Amino acid sequence: GIPLASRDLSHHAAPTSPTRDPMTTQHFEALRRAVEGRYRLEQEIAEGGMATVYLVQDLKHQRRVALKYMHSSPIDSAAERFLREIGVTARLSHPHILPLLDSGEALGLPYYVMPFVDGETLRDRLERETRLSIDDAVHLAREIADALDYAHAQGVIHRDIKPANILLSGRHALVADFGVAKAMNSLMVERSRTRAGFIVGTLAYMSPEQAVGDELIDARSDVFSLGAMMYEMLTGKKAFEAASEREMLARRFTHASPSVQAERPEVPRELDRVIARSLSADPADRHRTAGEFEIALAAAWGSGGAPVDSIHITDDSQAAPSLAVLPFENLSGDVDNDYLSDGITEEILTSLARRRTIRVCARVSSFAMRNSPDDVRAIARRLGVRHVLTGTIRRAQNRLRVSVQLIDAHDGFERWSERYDRMLEDVFAIQDEIGTAIARSLNATLLGEEMAAPVPVTPPRIEVYETFLRGRFFWNRRTSDGARRAIACFQEAIALDPSYSPAHAGLADLLVTQAIYGMVHPTDAMRQAREAAETALRLSPGLSEARAALASVVALHDWDRQGAESMFRQAIALNPQYLSAHQGLAVLCLTPAKRFDEALAEMHRALALDPLSPILRVTLSSVFMYAREFAQAVETAASVLELDPGFAPAHYFLCQSFVQLGDTKTAIAHGEQAVEYSGSSSETLSALGLAFAAHGKTDQARDIIRSLEERARSAYVSPTHRAHVHLGLGEHQVALDLLTQAAALRVPDLTWLSVRPIYDTVRDDPRFGALLRQLNLSSA
Repeated sequence: GIPLASRDLSHHAAPTSPTRDPMTTQHFEALRRAVEGRYRLEQEIAEGGMATVYLVQDLKHQRRVALKYMHSSPIDSAAERFLREIGVTARLSHPHILPLLDSGEALGLPYYVMPFVDGETLRDRLERETRLSIDDAVHLAREIADALDYAHAQGVIHRDIKPANILLSGRHALVADFGVAKAMNSLMVERSRTRAGFIVGTLAYMSPEQAVGDELIDARSDVFSLGAMMYEMLTGKKAFEAASEREMLARRFTHASPSVQAERPEVPRELDRVIARSLSADPADRHRTAGEFEIALAAAWGSGGAPVDSIHITDDSQAAPSLAVLPFENLSGDVDNDYLSDGITEEILTSLARRRTIRVCARVSSFAMRNSPDDVRAIARRLGVRHVLTGTIRRAQNRLRVSVQLIDAHDGFERWSERYDRMLEDVFAIQDEIGTAIARSLNATLLGEEMAAPVPVTPPRIEVYETFLRGRFFWNRRTSDGARRAIACFQEAIALDPSYSPAHAGLADLLVTQAIYGMVHPTDAMRQAREAAETALRLSPGLSEARAALASVVALHDWDRQGAESMFRQAIALNPQYLSAHQGLAVLCLTPAKRFDEALAEMHRALALDPLSPILRVTLSSVFMYAREFAQAVETAASVLELDPGFAPAHYFLCQSFVQLGDTKTAIAHGEQAVEYSGSSSETLSALGLAFAAHGKTDQARDIIRSLEERARSAYVSPTHRAHVHLGLGEHQVALDLLTQAAALRVPDLTWLSVRPIYDTVRDDPRFGALLRQLNLSSA
């Protein structure tokens, strides 16, 4: 047992009442008197083979804590050694390690004190749920691995990693009895000298070397135990289950590492391989450290529930180098130059992403680490990469100083660093030099691996480039005002240099996104987006961004999803790390055709490139919603709010998913937040109106319809937004009239007519069938 309690203390505790065994009551009273003045014993929480855990009041600090008391008699000086070794643990300080507060002796036996936490153990949760979702299992395992890696660096091996020693506080893990297990182990070894065949520890999770009594175990033993625990989290079964302890021990040496995928086919192959490697009988075949194990988990699943089928997880010498480019720091003393530092960071990131021998974390996840208090090793673990590039930029008039450092996150040492003092006009040369130097430092074999047509072929004038960077800077804010200012910058860059293809591609992508959100009239926006994308392709046929933008127009406006799919796949072939191409293929082509498994795979590939991206996670949530996996849609969208509570699209899809789940009260709450955080966009008002209608608040729903009608008199409002509220009110023919108007306008929102759950109530109507045929969706 560990020093904690569940919310229901009676589940663990034996009541301190006359029904208690007389000897137990006598022992409780003796211990109560022994610690009197320092602690006040209140209740027994749990009892194990060697110790009992009590809920006590810390009289000095006026707080409730948990006291673990060794009730078995130690041998010789074992108690002294116990206190000395848990003193080492008291120096551990980590967010996922339950801290040790105090230790001492009572009645000649040792005890130690830890916080009392209102939670449950992982064992409690597994008994309740049998197995966890893949995302939860990976999330908890990574936190535990992070704690282990920290402790191992301090010279402390846990030796008893098991579900009963993992406390769950919300969605987070706390490792308990950290290092205390070693002290307990020492006592058990003393006692086992006279007991032949006695096995120390918890056999179900014990490494083979620990099971046979090898005292020279290292970090890899804890890695084995974590792997065994993760196997159980995912399958609900023990990794080496057997009828007897002897057979359970033998299986570690006579059987291959068990396969999680064999028990649970939806577990990705690469994640299965990572766990199997951790369960290797020979320590030399496992990950060398818990940190390496965590990085492997991140690469196999991503940071937000993203399996990566394309990455083969082997040892570090065989895996493709992985890299995150953190946002360069602007040291110019002028925030107006932030666009320049961000832009140069993005250009270096994009340049590296085109080198197929390097796996590069995408922009959103890398930039989410701006001003992070974590050290480079922690950031690398969170992003699932081995290397991190950091840098600073200082501008003085037309002179530029760029300093960069490439850090190996495994050991925290610099692999390479350089400083560039150049004129601002030389910024393109600096970016190329940095990319080439990093590739060389990572031993990337570039010959034959580069993109056939680097983009752009020739650098633009510096004023063109600066204007383009400003446009991208504003668009990355993802606000209406940012979009307006970004369009002006892209158009200005094009006016300055009509041959600069990235500005044309950026303008096309921005216009398409505005049309999808219903921010602008679709006919004009799509016409301009097509012209911009086609111009970019004429100037630079190898520009994957332009090909993906044109594919979006073809899917959303031409309703030619087959042609768009081909173009998206061409964009991916040009640049496999261009995540927007994976995203567009998934949500604009595969999802409307109800090819949900393929769509989810593409979204997982995109998230592997950008694991912290809020918009990618929301897009994944939308695919789950369209696939009628509403609980998974809610879980995915909710994970976005942990990163950004004010991210309106997450609230928007949570509103819709909760309507489908029948929880209309929660749907309304998220709908109201979506409206607030979006600045009352028509799209979010529509979702809130639908939630009101589903909840029976028809007056509020009609108020939203009137508001959208009033807005439509002076600005563009998609007819689909009003149609959705009318559908919620059961006014099907009015809704179909509006959907027919939307089809005449070629509103992009109709792309999901075949899969959006709100349309289920009218799918049998002949008019709806005609709309599906008009949009080339009848086969879906």
